[in-house]
Amino acid sequence: MKEIWLYVYFPNLQLDALLQQDPKSNIHAYVILDEQTAQVCQLNHTAYQAGIRLGMGLGTAVMLKGDLQVIPYQAKITKNRLHAIAQSLYLVTSDICFFNDKGLLLRVHNMLNLYGNLNAYWRIVQQQLLAQQVLFHYATGHSPLAARLLAITAWDQITDNPKIISQALQQTSLQHTDISTKAIEKCQRVGIHNIQDLLKIPLSDIAKRFAIEVATYIGKLSTQIPHPVSFFHPKKSFERVIELLYDIENIQILQAPLKQLLHSLELFLKERDLLTQTLVFTLSQRDEKSLELNIHSQQGEYLAKSWAVLIALKLENVTLSAPVFAVHLKVANSYIRNPDKSDLFAGKQGRLSRLQLISLLQAKLGEQAISTPTLNNDYRPERSIQGTKLFAQPPESFTLYALRPSFLLSPPQHLREKVTIAYGPERIETGWWDSQAITRDYFIAHNQLGQWYWVFKTAKGDWFLHGVFS
Repeated sequence: MKEIWLYVYFPNLQLDALLQQDPKSNIHAYVILDEQTAQVCQLNHTAYQAGIRLGMGLGTAVMLKGDLQVIPYQAKITKNRLHAIAQSLYLVTSDICFFNDKGLLLRVHNMLNLYGNLNAYWRIVQQQLLAQQVLFHYATGHSPLAARLLAITAWDQITDNPKIISQALQQTSLQHTDISTKAIEKCQRVGIHNIQDLLKIPLSDIAKRFAIEVATYIGKLSTQIPHPVSFFHPKKSFERVIELLYDIENIQILQAPLKQLLHSLELFLKERDLLTQTLVFTLSQRDEKSLELNIHSQQGEYLAKSWAVLIALKLENVTLSAPVFAVHLKVANSYIRNPDKSDLFAGKQGRLSRLQLISLLQAKLGEQAISTPTLNNDYRPERSIQGTKLFAQPPESFTLYALRPSFLLSPPQHLREKVTIAYGPERIETGWWDSQAITRDYFIAHNQLGQWYWVFKTAKGDWFLHGVFS
């Protein structure tokens, strides 16, 4: 099978990632500035209409558009966005390569048996790309360099016809290739201006007359020299960063970019049929230490709307010490989702499960504020039940005593009404080891209204009401 490669070129990846946060931002002119060259490397449609072009200096661009919004180029943003797109494409195609920092190379020929033909394959890939809401150009070729060269010239065609691809390549200027400027100038001095001119010359003669890089490039372009590539393997965990379009000082305004991250997380988990119980948000603050937020769901969630409720409650107790310029979300642990099970005859239930209610309370009040009663191995009734952290290690097994009320008074109250003894006494004499010793005789009694009490008599003869039976 003849090799077919698809290259997808993203010229505005950083700008697209930033402008996704605010759909109305396209009314303003934005450019990404390469600070090393002081030239425009990315721009939106509004800036283009104002006359600004790629490679233009900052001074000229500002003269054309006085209210121009300038953002410095950050390779990290582009890299993170490119990884996110690759993760999405991996669901529909297997062999993906990070060919450079602005594009993805896809090996197509080994996927055609699955999709039937090239057009069917491209329809599926195009759906994934359109969902990313980024500008892209594309092209196919019989070598990785051929596909890339046509894509960066915005050829935007999908074909496996060698003649059509060859004709398009031959007309391509050397300025679009990866050949160095010095080598291109040397070629131009002898009348070579496009790929067609170089392809007429034997590869051995190119190596003699021009730099070795020119021969290597043409050899890989025409498949005369093999072009090895390294393929991408997706991460099993979710990690995403959003660089904000502007610094945010109000914690509530942060919910918009947080929801954008949660939407990406929902797609990641849903496509893999996974759940997670913990989200870790890192808020990068300007000139201050980053703020880390841990959001927990005891039941495990994947839906963005469920996580958004927990985050909103968590943010109510958060105060920013400086403006936030970036938000990082990491999900380290996830697990396979089990289908929900319900009893057909259970009747109408509440909307919240027990675990969901616990998660809401923890997000609102803090994890340390929520505890659950557990039995403690102590004979003293006041210490036989203690509050422990939810889902902590269960205590060791010990003997449970019957005839104990579920409701205890704290502290015990003097018995001020007449009761009738029904059971007892039960002597409890303990606590000598921690200087809080007790000596009591407990009885089960009831009053004239039929209420059942748990009462005790001290060594001094005083009577106390300690508990009420339900």
